[in-house]
Order: sequence, then C-alpha cells, then structure tokens
Amino acid sequence: MPIKLDPALLPALDILGMAQSGILLRAERETPSDGIPAFVTRAGWDELAATHAANHDAPHTVLLPALEKAVSRILAHAAHNASHTGEMTPVTTLQSDLFSSDPDLVLAFVRDSTHPVACALVGTAPQIETALRRQDDAQD
Repeated sequence: MPIKLDPALLPALDILGMAQSGILLRAERETPSDGIPAFVTRAGWDELAATHAANHDAPHTVLLPALEKAVSRILAHAAHNASHTGEMTPVTTLQSDLFSSDPDLVLAFVRDSTHPVACALVGTAPQIETALRRQDDAQD
C-alpha cells in the first residue's frame, strides 16, 4: 500500500533557506521518483563525519552513499508502519544506531514553507532542536 503525505497537513519550515544556509544537508544525492527529499541536520552530519569519516579528505564520498541507504531503510520502516496502522504521524521516534550520541532517532515529516513539498528530517531530538533554533536565529 503506497503512503501519501499531504504537504498541506505538515508543519511548515523554510527548508530551502535552512539548506542554503547549511543548517540542513541533503541526505541523498537524488530523491527517488517515488520518494520525498530527505535532509539531515548539520550537527548530525558532523557527528557522522567524526564517527565514520574522520580520516578522509572528502568525508561526503564515504558518508553520503551510506546515509542514503540508512535513510531509505528508515523511510521504508515508517511507510511499513503506516501501512499497518493506517496512519502516518508527522514525527516518529525509532531506535537506531545511526547516531552514536543517541539511540532515539527522530524522523520528522515537514513541508517547505515556500513550496508545497513534503520533506523528511532525520536526526536526534537535540540535533533537530538545534537546527530549528538556528533557523529562528537566522530569521531574527
């Protein structure tokens, strides 16, 4: 059963602005044709780089392919749960070893405030809170 997200029902964030300012980073090289854009927080990316690619000159070449696979599995897990329960919640917390700092991974579905596009944010609760605070500070 395919899962559809109605962007109008999701919380709005300036995803484009947050990405352009580096608060969020793409968690994939390309969005699958049947997928939604996925983003990781800057703090999440920095943690992954320090944990898994500290000795690489170009950490993105190591991290991005692995992060794409992890995010794909996380989104598939959320879709599987939604198909079984019949409801898709905007924020889901699940156990994961993606970030060594916290086993509770947050998957938040939001929409871009300037475009009617659903997006996924992946990170720990503190990482996402920091990203949201940085966005608020940038708007002030």
